[in-house]
Amino acid sequence: MMDLTRFQPKPFLSFLDEGQVARLKAAGNLRRLTDGQYIHSRGDTDPGISIIESGAAKAGIYGTDGEFILTSFLGPGHSFGEFTVFTDIPLSHDISAVGPTSVIRIPSQRFLELGTEEPAYLSALMRATLMRSHILLEMLHAIRILPLVPRVAKFLLILTPPPPAKPKVRFKQTDLAATIGLSRASMNRALTELEKVGLIERSYGGIKIISSSDLLDWLSNESGDY
Repeated sequence: MMDLTRFQPKPFLSFLDEGQVARLKAAGNLRRLTDGQYIHSRGDTDPGISIIESGAAKAGIYGTDGEFILTSFLGPGHSFGEFTVFTDIPLSHDISAVGPTSVIRIPSQRFLELGTEEPAYLSALMRATLMRSHILLEMLHAIRILPLVPRVAKFLLILTPPPPAKPKVRFKQTDLAATIGLSRASMNRALTELEKVGLIERSYGGIKIISSSDLLDWLSNESGDY
């Protein structure tokens, strides 16, 4: 059976030791946010890297019709905005806090100085970023290749937080449909099928994965891709 870590990118801070994390935090500015408070907006150009110290954040984009398309949740240790450190590209998503959240913000120049002094910071960022890029490729594969129900199953595996967090995708059904590019009816049909075979349970504001390994086995059998 395939290793589930293929779908679970490790946070940036997990590649650093305690001393390195402490020095990184000391170099930044701590910001405490309440639920729903904006951290960054799409198009912001202030270069720097942000790291979630505690709590969580959600990232997404507003469509032309004003609907917010949720693309990901980020938990403790994850970073965002790092590409503004190395390019002139503005931030691509609206990012806001989920519950009480604290974020460490390190300006671009200071982070580059840290990377020069201690290359482990740049190595850790590269590893975390490449893992996230791999996940994006898996998402594209699901959208372009897989039939409806396996496609939804694969996205659920990708979006399920790794242990010790509870295996629950905290997306509303409508948000998940928008993220994958499905109609609400198609999403409901796919989730109904997965629920019938005992792989998920739906509840208000989320979808519980009964067993990630069982869901992966089912996906392997259905798609023949694993």
